[in-house]
Amino acid sequence: MTSELNVFNQFINRFVKLSQHEIVDFNNKCEIVKFEKGDVIINANTSQDSLFFIVKGIIRNYLELENGGIKIYNFRMENSQVTGYALYNYSNSLKSLVNVECLEDCTMVKVPLDAINYVIANYKNGERLGRFMAEYHVMEMINYVIERDTVSILERYENLEKSFPNIHQRVPQHMIASYLSITPVHLSNLKKSRKH
Repeated sequence: MTSELNVFNQFINRFVKLSQHEIVDFNNKCEIVKFEKGDVIINANTSQDSLFFIVKGIIRNYLELENGGIKIYNFRMENSQVTGYALYNYSNSLKSLVNVECLEDCTMVKVPLDAINYVIANYKNGERLGRFMAEYHVMEMINYVIERDTVSILERYENLEKSFPNIHQRVPQHMIASYLSITPVHLSNLKKSRKH
């Protein structure tokens, strides 16, 4: 078992207990993949057949706006799973709602949806694992919308720093501003005001 899969298994075992046989079986259905900075690994409005777990690196979930701008909805770093917030559409296929781009060189575990469906159908706690993987992203998006509409910019900024302690060293400031729905100038002023 590779060190990447060990990290993935520790993440899973925080939420769902699988037997050693089940872990090995599940791992055999997954793949270690590497991406370079700037790679878009999921495109919005395209079919999605896998989700990813980040072992090393950072990504952003974003949409390209009609005016040519970009709106960032989330960042994900090490020890977190990544998807394009895919939902079933009328034809029962998975379509990604957002783009997913690597902001650094990344090492990930690619988890095919077929593997998740296999786990759900064949493991004692498989349904719990499938439910966790689905609900995790739904709750994340709901929390983002609620926080955006009810929490002050300062609190959102502080929450971002708590969630991603070294984000300012890893992500360009204009992307952090996009996530917070403020201008880069506003972000700069916010950072200065907190130093006093």
